[in-house]
Amino acid sequence: MMKKLSPRSYQSLFLKHLWRFLSRVVAQAELAGNHAVAVSGGPDSMALLWVAIRLRQEGKLGPVRAIFVNHQTREGQHQEGELVRRFCADQGILFTELLATNLRFPGGNFEARARRERRRLCLEALGSQELLWIGHHLDDSFEWNFMQRHRSAQVGSALGIPVRNHKIVRPLLCVSRAQIERLVKISGLPSALDPTNSDVRFDRNYVRGVIAPLIRARYPKYLKLYAQSANTLAQLLNVSLLAPRIEPICTHGFENGVALEGKCFSSSQIQSLIHQYSLSDRGEISTPVDRMLLAIENRKKGPFHFSGGVEAYYSPGLLLLYRRGFVTADSEISAVLRQLSTPELEAMGGCTKVELQAAWDSLLQRPDALSHLPGLVLVLDTPAIRKTLNTSVYDPLFPEVSKICQEKGLRFVTFRKCLDTWTQKQERLPETLGLVPLYNLSNLFTSQR
Repeated sequence: MMKKLSPRSYQSLFLKHLWRFLSRVVAQAELAGNHAVAVSGGPDSMALLWVAIRLRQEGKLGPVRAIFVNHQTREGQHQEGELVRRFCADQGILFTELLATNLRFPGGNFEARARRERRRLCLEALGSQELLWIGHHLDDSFEWNFMQRHRSAQVGSALGIPVRNHKIVRPLLCVSRAQIERLVKISGLPSALDPTNSDVRFDRNYVRGVIAPLIRARYPKYLKLYAQSANTLAQLLNVSLLAPRIEPICTHGFENGVALEGKCFSSSQIQSLIHQYSLSDRGEISTPVDRMLLAIENRKKGPFHFSGGVEAYYSPGLLLLYRRGFVTADSEISAVLRQLSTPELEAMGGCTKVELQAAWDSLLQRPDALSHLPGLVLVLDTPAIRKTLNTSVYDPLFPEVSKICQEKGLRFVTFRKCLDTWTQKQERLPETLGLVPLYNLSNLFTSQR
């Protein structure tokens, strides 16, 4: 996000990033509903309002309006309200000003009282199907987290500010203050700074103005690492809105690697397993793992490379982690496959879903199972069935087998993909299919040596 980009490119990238984040924490029906943006006139909230307006213009959101809360505790607040009002008028959106009447009297922590009063007024002003957008960003979450960790021993305090809290949504929690300030500058957005933000007598301002700069100077990647840590903890506690809830995963361990069988993989579990098979106890892998999971989301298979000589490969329902240089049974299987004619292969085929599941379970029990995974199964059946099973002619872990299949017009599918598709589309498939698990060919090769 911070590379040298043209203003238009940066705006486009910022919007794309925000939209991807927002659409993962807000349901489609809610996105099409009404949205109220809490705007103070500061850079963060003005950037948030700009984002909401642009997404509305692109047809991704329902109606958008702005809510401004006037604390009535200092003179500059009226001018800040007028700044927001004029911006809304220029953009053609509704502006609502709410007056706080309970903050003019002294007593207690003013910062906390003001926050509670703003929240109360905004929530009371919401429509029944309206969401409230608040402009907290990644730096805010880190600062809140820092204060909470020194006030409370609760594990949940390490999660930071929640992305979603009933009707409240915080879309800017995926970007930093610096990224927002850059957007405000290149977009020419009007904004006003609250002079009380520099008063270090308030805890938040002390962390923001004194402690955070010291941490940033010494550890420039602190925000990135904080976000990764908080997201991992949310996944472990099964409260993450950014990833599907973690489902049970079957783990099959072997000498040179491990196979994870499931539909949703935990970043923290993958990192732990990579460390187990890595040849180095150093190297930052959390970012590469997150990138891999994003690539898998976009239907990429790999192989993916990690420091310490570890690679990963994904096929539907199965993630393989193994040491680089590990040799598969590609040459053994291809040696036999090249000698067999299609009629000979067809004579070997034919199994039910129960039999295919038993063959898969049998493969996983073999000491050399990893060299056969992800487990290729020839589909020697009608074109319609091959299409239903979404067969393929290439697998990067088995290039020689793939080459022979292309030469002979053969197609294959992985065990897990075949079993899952058979379950999902059972009514479109017969009870018995012409399938040949290729690991059986390596057995045949062994017996012929």
